[in-house]
Amino acid sequence: MAKLPDGTNLVIVVSFGLFVPPRILASAKYGGLNVHPSLLPDLRGPAPIHHALLRGDTHMGVSLQTLDDRAFDHGTVLAQSPAPGMPIAPDASFQEVLSAAAVKGAEMLIQGLRDGVHVAPREDVGWKAAALQGKQLVHAPKITKADGQIHWSAWTAEQFARRVRVLGSVWTHAVSDRGVRKRVIFLDATPVAQGDVLRQGGEGRLVCDHEGADEKRAGRHEMKVVLQQDGSCLIGIPGDSWIRVEKVKVDGKPEQMAVIALGSFVR
Repeated sequence: MAKLPDGTNLVIVVSFGLFVPPRILASAKYGGLNVHPSLLPDLRGPAPIHHALLRGDTHMGVSLQTLDDRAFDHGTVLAQSPAPGMPIAPDASFQEVLSAAAVKGAEMLIQGLRDGVHVAPREDVGWKAAALQGKQLVHAPKITKADGQIHWSAWTAEQFARRVRVLGSVWTHAVSDRGVRKRVIFLDATPVAQGDVLRQGGEGRLVCDHEGADEKRAGRHEMKVVLQQDGSCLIGIPGDSWIRVEKVKVDGKPEQMAVIALGSFVR
């Protein structure tokens, strides 16, 4: 972005991911606007929808803000989804929430331009800042491979299933009784209550390693496994809950039913 065309009135960015230089903003008559899919200042950053879903939010929203010339997502909030925000269905996928936010964001941008909210004096109409006063603001960094690594000692069955729904899959390193270590990807997960566990097939233990600098989560973990006649596996989660996994992919192999894929790792 070297130079704006002469006579440019306004710079508008949506999910741009790059910082617009101050000289570019200064060269536009009304500066710049950004549509951000969160209730700012909550979840500033490149992945607000992912993080809203991962922490189990029941509502989210969209904010129309000015482009700040010093920091991402620190502009004046010119419009914002009314409190408490847009409801999020308990089983909503990332794509479903993204699509809903895109529609609301487009409507908000068009209405804001019609109302002239970008013309000085600009008024900050955001309500979320007051609701979060005195609380630690949460950033929404880019999703990485580490976000999908299973935290066996920390996740509940609901959190496990939520991660799969939002990220598409989660992974761990399984270790066989011969010491063979392979990356294992879980492609689905459904919470199962303790009382609904049917011991139809064999039972055993799944041993997994957690990699990373987090000492509380690093190390080796053992989980109970119950093999099911339909090809799925039930895996015990801390807190007397279970998850049912049907499809698994082991590094170097195609997607398989869980009983087959985990067969060489269950002891």
